[in-house]
Amino acid sequence: MNRKKKLDKLMTVFCEEKKFIIDGYYRLKTIDDDTIELAYLVAGPCGDSISHPQITVSFMKSAPIGTKLIDMYSSPPLFLTRNDDNIDEIDLSLDTLIEKFECSL
Repeated sequence: MNRKKKLDKLMTVFCEEKKFIIDGYYRLKTIDDDTIELAYLVAGPCGDSISHPQITVSFMKSAPIGTKLIDMYSSPPLFLTRNDDNIDEIDLSLDTLIEKFECSL
């Protein structure tokens, strides 16, 4: 199944309210008509939620692509905005996160 179909399926199950499943929280937030945010969150020491990771996905082009990645759980924290140097890293992280969401179903 391609990335678009997988994301369409996930958008029917997950929403802006984080959902705890087994080992963490899952959230799929709609930013606008062409953008969503996929996040896996772990519980922080003060009852907060820590992104591990959070990826912004754009549907503007033919295939959905990750445009921004934030991982506050990694050390040091990771903040990436898509460019020629990190395309592979963001794409791999997005595919891994989609798979994690699918496995939680």
